[in-house]
Amino acid sequence: METITTKRLKLRRMAETDLQDFLDYQNHPNVLEYLNDDPITEEHALRFLAQQAIAELTDQRCGITLAVHHLEDDKMIGHIMLSLWAKVLNQGEIGFVIHPDYQRKGYAVEGVDAIFNYCFTQRELHRMIAKCDIRNTASMGLMERLGMRREGHFKKSILIRNQWQDEYLYAILGEEWKMLNPR
Repeated sequence: METITTKRLKLRRMAETDLQDFLDYQNHPNVLEYLNDDPITEEHALRFLAQQAIAELTDQRCGITLAVHHLEDDKMIGHIMLSLWAKVLNQGEIGFVIHPDYQRKGYAVEGVDAIFNYCFTQRELHRMIAKCDIRNTASMGLMERLGMRREGHFKKSILIRNQWQDEYLYAILGEEWKMLNPR
């Protein structure tokens, strides 16, 4: 996937040079609160970064995690995960993590909107979904600002810190996104 540049961000492949930035936000207590992962080790992080540096999007079920690189600060401030279902299904799923120091400044909206633009215009996807822990009101607000609608409530569907948590499912159709974002 090509690098996507927005007004304040660059969405690009991850690199081993992102290690410290990645560890900083991925292991932040405010981030771990909503993830079903334990704190990530340096060894595991390096393996993940190396895998993502060469990941490709294909016509089969695939996924890629892109670095959200802040242009002004010249650092990785988060990532956006894009999972595409088999081409015949014409749908995908998105997830995002932004360092708490950079939250509530519009970076996630800017980055996800750029990915939606790619998915709905270049890949011509029919639909995109996203899920979040129902306690994560910031993620819910972000998805709603992007025009996504809540379509489901999954009871005790994700295990986080040995506690079953509920999740909300959000979605948007390509035609809806294009009506909200004429370009």
